Amino acid sequence: MKRLLIPAFALLMMPSMALAQTAPSIVGTWHSPGNGCKRADGALTIKPMAMEGEDVTCKFSSVSRTGNTVTWKGVCDDAEGSARQTVTATETAKGLTIRYSPGGNTINNLQRCPR
Repeated sequence: MKRLLIPAFALLMMPSMALAQTAPSIVGTWHSPGNGCKRADGALTIKPMAMEGEDVTCKFSSVSRTGNTVTWKGVCDDAEGSARQTVTATETAKGLTIRYSPGGNTINNLQRCPR
């Protein structure tokens, strides 16, 4: 009888352990060190299917997540016009890094603004 209880207990714990290991959401407002948290200060606001900054607005049609990396696909409008983009955001201990492809623009070490 004890042998049946241990596997059942282990199965019950697995979903809660998986939830505990999920990376936190990156939705929110992010800023470069030394800058403010307002759009005019260069802050970037990330939404589930959009991203807005002082000089860029993106609307995404798909999103996926692997660990601490989120990848969106959609259209971004900036000073150079409107273009299809793949935008990748990776969060590390140093902050959030955003990469645009094609184009290769990268924003490093963004810090989360207070909520």
